[in-house]
Amino acid sequence: MGILNCSDSKFALRSKHKSSRKSMNKNDKLAKDFKIFQNFILSDLFLKSDVILTYVSSEIEVDTREIIEYSLSVGKKVAVPVSISDDFSLEFYFINSINDLHVGYFSILEPDVDICELCDIDTLANLLCIVPGLAFDFSGHRVGYGKGYYDRFLKKYKCRTVGFCYEADLIESVDKNQYDIPVDSMLTEKRILKVLK
Repeated sequence: MGILNCSDSKFALRSKHKSSRKSMNKNDKLAKDFKIFQNFILSDLFLKSDVILTYVSSEIEVDTREIIEYSLSVGKKVAVPVSISDDFSLEFYFINSINDLHVGYFSILEPDVDICELCDIDTLANLLCIVPGLAFDFSGHRVGYGKGYYDRFLKKYKCRTVGFCYEADLIESVDKNQYDIPVDSMLTEKRILKVLK
């Protein structure tokens, strides 16, 4: 079902959802990722956005590479984050293709800052940020990876946000604190949920 009453700590939830992602059947994951891709590119979230800010997915995350390539092919601007380890912040850089990426911090693919243009968030309109998460609750709060990069970014820059996850990663409640910034909506292989605020 994927929906539970959550009294566990974020640490326990993080471990649980990481394990379930790692144990996903490969073909099942591919099918769910494709469905999420379809749901996204047909949604107003995508259609009404000119700029897509997105992470580059790891093996256990909802695939974003197809979304990156498709977005670029239809004329959207795409920006991908670089992690700044000194202050746990993110800087987004525009990319023209997947080839503009190289292995960066945490062994995650990041833009090559020597060839990519820094994204000036404050000057952009119709911008959408795809936020990673291991689990999301129905108020848009998430279980991330514990470093707070996206919460710091979203506190500084106000933009529309969507969390990508699998239906099994929707939970009833996440323990939250004053630093947690909820997303505006969540998108799974089955549906799009708008967060009521």
